[in-house]
Amino acid sequence: MKLKRIQVSNYKQLDSVTLLFEKDVTVLAGPNNSGKTTFISLVKGVLNDGKLKYTYTDIPVEQATEWQKNMFLVCDKCFSASDEDNQVVENIMAEITYNGELKLEYFINPCEIKIEVDYDPQYDDIRNFAEYIMDLDETQHSFYFVYTFMLNLSSLRKTLLLNYEKFSARFVSYLEKKDEQKADIIKSLLIEAYSNCLVESCFFTDSNYENRCKMETAEFKRLFNFKCINAARQLDDTDTDSSKTLSKSIVSLASKDKNWKAATKSLPENLLRNIQDSGVKEKVRQASVETLGSALKSLAQTNGGHIGDIMLEMDVTEDDVSDLIKKITCAKYQLDGHMLNESSQGLGYSNMIYLHMQLEEFKKDMNPLLVNVFFIEEPESHMHPQMQSVFIKYLLTVYNKIGLQGLVTTHSNEMVRVAGLEHLRVIRETQIFKSEIFDLSAFRSSFIDKSLKEETGISMTDSSILENFFDWFFEIGFSEIIFADKAVLYEGDSERLYLKKLITLPTYQKLNGQYIAFIQVGGAYAYNYRCLIEFLKIKTLIITDLDYKKSALTSSDILISKSTNSTINNFYRISNGEAINLYESFDDEEECQELPSIKELYEWKDKGQNILCNNLICVTFQEKGYYARTLEEAMLSKLLSVNAFDKKLRSEWKRIRKESRLRFTIPNNRKGEKDSEFSLRDILDSMSNTKTDFMYSVILNSLGETMLPQYIEEGLKWLMQG
Repeated sequence: MKLKRIQVSNYKQLDSVTLLFEKDVTVLAGPNNSGKTTFISLVKGVLNDGKLKYTYTDIPVEQATEWQKNMFLVCDKCFSASDEDNQVVENIMAEITYNGELKLEYFINPCEIKIEVDYDPQYDDIRNFAEYIMDLDETQHSFYFVYTFMLNLSSLRKTLLLNYEKFSARFVSYLEKKDEQKADIIKSLLIEAYSNCLVESCFFTDSNYENRCKMETAEFKRLFNFKCINAARQLDDTDTDSSKTLSKSIVSLASKDKNWKAATKSLPENLLRNIQDSGVKEKVRQASVETLGSALKSLAQTNGGHIGDIMLEMDVTEDDVSDLIKKITCAKYQLDGHMLNESSQGLGYSNMIYLHMQLEEFKKDMNPLLVNVFFIEEPESHMHPQMQSVFIKYLLTVYNKIGLQGLVTTHSNEMVRVAGLEHLRVIRETQIFKSEIFDLSAFRSSFIDKSLKEETGISMTDSSILENFFDWFFEIGFSEIIFADKAVLYEGDSERLYLKKLITLPTYQKLNGQYIAFIQVGGAYAYNYRCLIEFLKIKTLIITDLDYKKSALTSSDILISKSTNSTINNFYRISNGEAINLYESFDDEEECQELPSIKELYEWKDKGQNILCNNLICVTFQEKGYYARTLEEAMLSKLLSVNAFDKKLRSEWKRIRKESRLRFTIPNNRKGEKDSEFSLRDILDSMSNTKTDFMYSVILNSLGETMLPQYIEEGLKWLMQG
């Protein structure tokens, strides 16, 4: 049996999420506070023995706030109208119910965990699950369960009555001055009372989770063999530590071995025999009688002398021996004839060995009649990137080899990179107090879906190329985008240096406080990210170059020219409902005849049509003012207030370079000329191989903000919104 999916609704920030499990390892990746631990804690409470504690803090914030507001108004009204406890409570219940049910405005959607378990009819023994079959379709091989918390109205009435004095006193105090702080205290008490009346319930059901049959929660939990290794793991990292985590894990694992059991079986008897032969047992007994004898005689006088002799007796059991072995056993590393302590290899290595031991121990406890599930929170703890990479490969291999199913949560780029799209799920906060789970395996499979062409205008050939593109994208480490609050896509090293400096400025302080993924892409490939950006709902700024032909040296020639930047052209096309071509490129102007002119692109941007995909993507490029076609042209145009094709004498360029302390190359005088004229574009052409040096000089001379082009400034301001 295997877990197929878990759906969670109305639990903290998990308003409505679905996690589809792989048959081996599923990797749930996301930044801190995205909901990874929330999800695991909930599932652990559902599948583990014992009751799952559900409190008012687990109710989604927005629902809880709305309920508190409505319930407070009712209570305020009822407490103000009467001072008899029974009458007040009955009036409250009458206000919030109709025909024995809560009215809609006083109803909080219950937390529900829907669980689907698949089985293979050829290989799986379903004797433990047989009575929970609801779907009689022979082609369907799944069991469905719902674990939920339902309000007991009778309990709510009793709770209000039992706490009447507390509520009454607080309302009297509140009504004196209408103090909002006191109102907030009452609201907190009300929501706490509500949550205390939620009853843990479990059902087996049909595939629509509608036809529900009640079952005991303990009965449900017995269907699972579940273990979770939490993120907080105590490991020995110094000689002063005494937890001996690895030693205990090794002993625990070894104790399940037949040879170990045979070797330790006779230990209690042998230990007692040695104690008897040494005479220690008699000496302890005699000493205890002598030591306690006089005290006992004095005490005996208080109850008529009915106290016998008391002594210490040794009673050694197998459990005592096991505890002794755990206390005296230490893990040692043997290296070149030297014995090193457990703490000698560092936390990362100890963490890896500890997880391995836990997996091996769980493997011995796997039960083919149950759903065996092994969760690990953040296995990358204390590991450097190379070790993270090796270990996730190991986990993928081990889970697959032994037929174990599990979930690994992570915020490691290396873990994500190695896991690959087919194992990857991403959890992200998409709104305040709301997280969503995105299935990257479904995202990958969508590339071979025939409906893709109809939905996006991408051809099936381009779809196949995109599938390979994203496999490569994650392999080279661009996986950080899935952890990002927002993303910036740019073309080259100069942009990277410049942008990272810009967001440190006070103007962009908000961005500096967020996790921004900076991803270097070429102008020909930035459009490829559109489907991933939309899928993950990541607000993204794409900064790219207009790239019209260099030979256009007048404003009229530039306006009728075309851009060879396929990212700009493709985004322009989709905003106008046209077909796209992911990989078209242009060697000359003749191949661009069907593309928009530079004038049309300027107008498109001026109208704000470069903000697309439900305000998720902004494509920005050089503005009309200076007719620049690249970042460096735009920056120098801004500094000097000149068009890209305006010319200056070579001597003037030398003066500018000296005064600005910028690093750029000036062409030599043309043959026969003493002081040749050069345009800004001539200067940029001559320093095509030294753009990084130019950008360093901009930053080191604190000219970043002075030379900031309008198109980048507008883009960053857009990115800061929301």
